[in-house]
Amino acid sequence: MSHSWKVWFGVAAILGIVGTGQAEAQRTGAQPLSFNIGAGPIVETLKAVGAQTGLTVVIYSDLGRGVMAPEVNGSYTTDEVLQRILAPAGLQAEYIDEKTVAVVSQADAKRTSGNASTAPATAMLDDAYWSRFRLSLAQQSASAGPLTDGPTQSPPAQPQEGAQLSEVVVTAQKRTERLQDVPVPVSVINAQTLAENSQLLLRDYYTSIPGLSVQADIVNQQELSIRGITQGGSGIPTVGVTVDDVPFGGATNYTAGNWLPDFDPGDLERIEVLRGPQGTLYGANSMGGLVKFVTQDPSTQGFSGRAEAGYSSVYNGAQPGFNLRASANIPISDTLAVRVSGFARQDPGYIDNPVLGLRGVNEAESDGGRVSALWKPSDTLSLKLSALYQYYKQNGTSDVEMGSGLGPWQQDYIAGVGGASNRTVQVYSAVFKAKLGSVDMTSVTGYNINRTYTTLDFGYIFSPDVQPLFGVTGAPYVQHDSPTRVSQELRFSGSLWQRFDWLAGGYYSHERDPSRAFIDASNPTSGQIVGVYAVFGDPSPRTYDEFAGFADLTYHITDHFDVQLGGRESHTRLELAPYTESGPFFGPTPIDSPAKVSKSDVFTYLLTPQFKVSPDFMVYARFASGFRPGGPNGLLPGIPSQINPDKTENYEIGAKGDFMDHLVSFDASFYYIDWKNIQLTLIDKQSSFQYGANGGAAKSEGVELSVTVRPSRGLTIDGWVDYDDAELTQAFPLTSTSSGAAGDRMPIDPRFSGHISLRQDFPLWANASGFAGAEMSYVGYREGSFTSAGQPRAQFPSYTKADLRAGVKVNSWTVNAYVNNVTNKRGLVGGGVGYDPPNAFVYITPRLMGVNVVKNF
Repeated sequence: MSHSWKVWFGVAAILGIVGTGQAEAQRTGAQPLSFNIGAGPIVETLKAVGAQTGLTVVIYSDLGRGVMAPEVNGSYTTDEVLQRILAPAGLQAEYIDEKTVAVVSQADAKRTSGNASTAPATAMLDDAYWSRFRLSLAQQSASAGPLTDGPTQSPPAQPQEGAQLSEVVVTAQKRTERLQDVPVPVSVINAQTLAENSQLLLRDYYTSIPGLSVQADIVNQQELSIRGITQGGSGIPTVGVTVDDVPFGGATNYTAGNWLPDFDPGDLERIEVLRGPQGTLYGANSMGGLVKFVTQDPSTQGFSGRAEAGYSSVYNGAQPGFNLRASANIPISDTLAVRVSGFARQDPGYIDNPVLGLRGVNEAESDGGRVSALWKPSDTLSLKLSALYQYYKQNGTSDVEMGSGLGPWQQDYIAGVGGASNRTVQVYSAVFKAKLGSVDMTSVTGYNINRTYTTLDFGYIFSPDVQPLFGVTGAPYVQHDSPTRVSQELRFSGSLWQRFDWLAGGYYSHERDPSRAFIDASNPTSGQIVGVYAVFGDPSPRTYDEFAGFADLTYHITDHFDVQLGGRESHTRLELAPYTESGPFFGPTPIDSPAKVSKSDVFTYLLTPQFKVSPDFMVYARFASGFRPGGPNGLLPGIPSQINPDKTENYEIGAKGDFMDHLVSFDASFYYIDWKNIQLTLIDKQSSFQYGANGGAAKSEGVELSVTVRPSRGLTIDGWVDYDDAELTQAFPLTSTSSGAAGDRMPIDPRFSGHISLRQDFPLWANASGFAGAEMSYVGYREGSFTSAGQPRAQFPSYTKADLRAGVKVNSWTVNAYVNNVTNKRGLVGGGVGYDPPNAFVYITPRLMGVNVVKNF
């Protein structure tokens, strides 16, 4: 593990810091408790405190609505932890009795405290005060105390058996909001849960998100699709990706747009998936939707730490898997905090190469870390800096070959190909926020690197050509990509006349990729390179630039009815530098290609009327568009100079709501997406020259329904069903390199899919609780990318995957055991006809069993 020593050193240092911080925290008052509560809505934070201390906590609806609480990690007395949570929001706790606490504003407490110290609590019991409440008891376990955040009636004498649903916070509209308040279909994945259950790859957890599909390439390219908006293959991405609102990866296939890494979830807070076009706020590529990776922020509120170690074993595995993760939040002062994290892991290999006598050739090693700092000198000014680094090395590709004499988990690639696949990912960002009077300013500066090196065995095509020239039959294809991307967004927001909320800003992005690819001639047994058969271009950078201005206005027509209107004007420019192709494959004379440039201007829009039937139930309509950039062509007569951007337009009706005192939550969407002028590759009949053009059309229409229920104390049931009919509505031109007729299904999109999960939490003994859970995902039949006329498309059968987990929490320790893919289902997610090689297939990870131990400080 070439990079592991750096991470091991970092992990050891973090653990040392964590231990020091724990000793420091224990010096506070008598009988402290250990808390580990992430930053989030203050209502949810107080619920967690009530669950751990047994207190019943009461808070005004208007005091708690939209208020965020800081992260709380460490050992504190009950009074200390309440002070840390409430004081930053100008709130304080008043005891009504030994087990009941009322949360009031500091101003109200001062106003009513003239006669006796208990006056605020006494006032809380008056009818005038109770009329401001909507009681919603939320016992998280048998020992939990309820938290109230609401009703207009006096509190009931006994707590209800149900448990209130947690409020989830998202940043889908570039501001922090309750998930239930966002008129966008959004799903959220808890990253900590992914880490504890070793669901580390997108193809391990994509089935928990409605509308999301993943197609995995044998060299770790990953194509994402949301609601069926994709052509398949390695074209320009249709799903945008951000890390802390910084656009990640390439916007085009010329800048490695499909080389999407699997970010280790160790220091992620959550993953948000936005369904439907998001072009107004997020620009190019989000024509199908957006995936947002959100990391954990530093906090000045107190020291905290986390250490995790795990072991795993996979079906047909040649070696065990392990993981080590550690993180620490370190307040430097009242205005400055730093967060550091590190990880190292080994993913066990389960694919064998009997020809070379190797087992577990797809074993992978990964390590990395992240450092972030938050400086907040005042309530009106903050600066957050972040640096993320990950290195991933896989000893062989994760595909199996359906060849003569090969088993279900085997391949027979030549030597040297299986051991040369690695990726380095770096993401840097600076987020500056300032309040300029009544206007909020946000600047987001980003820079990322997504360097890859990979190989493929092209002997099935070129061995007959290589052997007479070099005397060997091995023909490994090698590709180097080192794309970089710098971006800058500056936006302003504010309110006018208590009726208008506005946001406006500008955006710039620059990408550069000096890619190079070649085919070698090699000894298939030893891997020794004896010559070069083809060079597909000297290192010649391809650059992509995007400039945009955008605005978003929300008009609150009444207290219940809002209308949101937004627009974005984008200018794109893609330039391919001149390059030379050489080698025997191209003949005796190298082929020079001139520089090529394409430019385009695209307008995207957003219109969303929203009606709030109640604070916890709304219906909305959403009309939105998205696009992806085009590209240049050659200068042959009769051929267009460039391929133009293509666009999607979305027409949607949705509803979100909480019912029965927040015991039931649902999210429903009905949508129709129109995709016109799809980007295609055509062939000129006279010259046989291939060029880009626009043609054909498609639609995607469907229904998504998600429901979460807590029918009894400690039991949570989540489920969703999805129907999506995505197909071509207009055939591809006859000269297209891929064949598509009206009515043909769009690639990798199941018509039916669904997911259900259950989790039961239960008390064990003092300071200990247990949990057990199961989840099941169904993915319907899918078809692969469009292929040339007369060639069948790849067929991906439906599959059902089940996972199990159980564990124990004792104070700050958690032990979690899991079995992923219990029935060892061979779920096909990539490969087949239209891919290289066509007899290679990628499956989901077979049955994986393991245990993780976590210590929070």
